[in-house]
Amino acid sequence: MSRHIPRTLVTALALALPALAAFTGTDVFLPSVGRGAGSGTSQWYTCVWVHNPGATTANVQFRLLLRDRTNPSAEVFNDSIPAGDTRRYDNAVETMFGEASFGALRVTSSQKLLVNGRIYSQEAGDEARDSVGQFFAAIPASFAIGSGQSTTILGVYQTAPQADSQLRYNFGFVETSGGTATVLVTALDETGASVGSKTYNLGGYEGRQYGITNLLPGVNATNLRLRVEVTAGAGKVAAFGSGLANRSND
Repeated sequence: MSRHIPRTLVTALALALPALAAFTGTDVFLPSVGRGAGSGTSQWYTCVWVHNPGATTANVQFRLLLRDRTNPSAEVFNDSIPAGDTRRYDNAVETMFGEASFGALRVTSSQKLLVNGRIYSQEAGDEARDSVGQFFAAIPASFAIGSGQSTTILGVYQTAPQADSQLRYNFGFVETSGGTATVLVTALDETGASVGSKTYNLGGYEGRQYGITNLLPGVNATNLRLRVEVTAGAGKVAAFGSGLANRSND
């Protein structure tokens, strides 16, 4: 015997569930965080937001995965976040870990969390409204790709000569399981034809970030995509891309 559920009830049930603009998880990664000097006069900082949408307090561990090295025993910063609360961590890399460095942030918890971060440059004497930067939603470890799997990154734009390009582009990845991984990155044009590829080797919990010229030294294109494949190793990889206004000092 079937039951008819009124549409108004279905709508009410749907509205009762929280709608989140990113993905929650108990093990998530912000792929790009940092504190320190960049090119020109830029000074980089990171702000992290963590929301606990659950009904109980979350016990949270933050680990800084330093760039271009393995991180088998990353330093841990601990905190607890009550049910329904949102914590904001200004200048997170320096205040949590006392570091002036760049990398990725791993956040693990007893409860599912929603984690976002902004990495930005703010010169001495400037106000926050003068800062330039980028916003990242944390990537659940369950989304990372393993051997034989691939993912795609869109939006590669960088023309020649590089100084005159309207935009520039960075890409990178972080290993999320503690294993090693061989990563093949292939640049494809709008028709899907390959215009270049390169292999990168990652250690456990290692983060990397590159300008697109590392992959394509002579790049001159406004619409490429990157195919990121794990071709060997037991590691898992989360990948990201980042388009920047070329004159923003970002």
